[in-house]
Amino acid sequence: MDRAAVFRATARFERRGQLDRVEAGEEAASLCLARAQDRLRAAQVLMAAELWESAFTTAYDAYRTAADAVALSLGFRVPATNGAHRIATDIAHAALHATTQAFATTAAERFRRGRHESEYFDPARPIDKTMEDAAWALDLAAGAVNAVARSLSRG
Repeated sequence: MDRAAVFRATARFERRGQLDRVEAGEEAASLCLARAQDRLRAAQVLMAAELWESAFTTAYDAYRTAADAVALSLGFRVPATNGAHRIATDIAHAALHATTQAFATTAAERFRRGRHESEYFDPARPIDKTMEDAAWALDLAAGAVNAVARSLSRG
């Protein structure tokens, strides 16, 4: 884990009031990771049912929940605030960038925007998710969830 990168990221968000210190730890992070794993399995079921839009958004939920598990493992919680998902993925990327690029800014932003398009339907710009979109989302979410699981198992 890149402690210097984690410190820079968490200090920046803490100064802005976008991050709370919590008495969390391994157990809370593990529970959060279990939720991410459940959501990943749900996304796989939706993918098998050819429900591309739902598979995409559920994979995103698994992805951001895995990022939340990283924050909890560091003793932080991202409160419900504007940009919360981006904050969580930025912290996860700072912590895990040496072992995975799953939370890298480009991928995280593409995923976030894709989820936004699905969640906040715009009839002027209807965008339907395809099988390829859902497969990409599932692959990225699985990589993120697995990377977080490896990191937490190392302690």
